[in-house]
Amino acid sequence: MVLSIAMAYPDPYIEYRTTLSRIPLLVLAGEEKFIEIAPGTSFGSNHNTTRLCLKAIEEVFKTGKIEKVLDFGCGSGILAISAAVLGAGSVLAIDIDPIAVEEAIKNVERNGVSAKVGVLRASLEAVKERYDLVMANIVTDELLRMAEGIKMVMDENGVLVVSGISELKKEKAISGFKEAGFDLVREFTGDGWVAIWFKLSSRMNRDFVGVA
Repeated sequence: MVLSIAMAYPDPYIEYRTTLSRIPLLVLAGEEKFIEIAPGTSFGSNHNTTRLCLKAIEEVFKTGKIEKVLDFGCGSGILAISAAVLGAGSVLAIDIDPIAVEEAIKNVERNGVSAKVGVLRASLEAVKERYDLVMANIVTDELLRMAEGIKMVMDENGVLVVSGISELKKEKAISGFKEAGFDLVREFTGDGWVAIWFKLSSRMNRDFVGVA
């Protein structure tokens, strides 16, 4: 199956194709699945960091079942929608920007994944559940500032995919997340930007991340 993510223009403004041979959706083998993202003001539709996040997320889903996903700073909702299409059982997309939330809701509805994807205006601190996959495409300094909070919403065996990181700040991001208790799994680079896949450090115990 080929998954294409495209802007809702007469001519696609962005297109991303995964190479997954099997997507757990009710589609025919080899059917092309389009995800449409309406043009708007929110970040997260056609930036290089979005492309890198999508590639990283695809690779995460290849490793096994991802049931619960959190997308914080969701912008247009493209990452949350992609996670739903790739097979997540449920996805929560949050943003503190009311315009972004409105646009994300419309894009979720446009793509027919409302049963899987919930969109809320909320901060990371408001999230009380824990997730198999946490993802964010925001600036490096904000990611590092929120590293401790990210741990609090991750399942013990959960993974993190982050972008919004320039290659110039890659080492700063990796070092900062390692200090916060994450292990590097893989990097995805392109056109001066980086997406990074982390997991919680094996040296950490559950009490450290606040799991009862």
